[in-house]
Amino acid sequence: MTDTQPNPAPTPATDERDERLLCGLVYVLYLLGPANGLTVLVGALIALLRKDKAAPWLAGHYEFQIRTLIYMIALVIIAIICAITIILLPVAMLIWLLLGIWMIIRVAIGLVRLVDGRPHPDQKTFFV
Repeated sequence: MTDTQPNPAPTPATDERDERLLCGLVYVLYLLGPANGLTVLVGALIALLRKDKAAPWLAGHYEFQIRTLIYMIALVIIAIICAITIILLPVAMLIWLLLGIWMIIRVAIGLVRLVDGRPHPDQKTFFV
């Protein structure tokens, strides 16, 4: 005789834990972003796809991650424009440096809030 029992349905606590882990993975991908931009794009894609399916407090984290990408792209465009003008090359280099620092700080604070189980107070802010 074969004893085949159906797999139990995942509990809401398990689903939220998995979603929380995935959200943390997006933060880690963002932390790898200053080394290569591809991981940020992969993380943003995950955030876009999971935002509507997540619990409200996790959806806030996904929104924060998406906004981080939008602000980052805006700053990169400004830095590229400054670099093209050659005269503003030092300004472009300063923007790149500050962008990397800003990104690491923003993502680290978001990750700490996620680990603590806290939602973001304001996902739309430029600063942390």
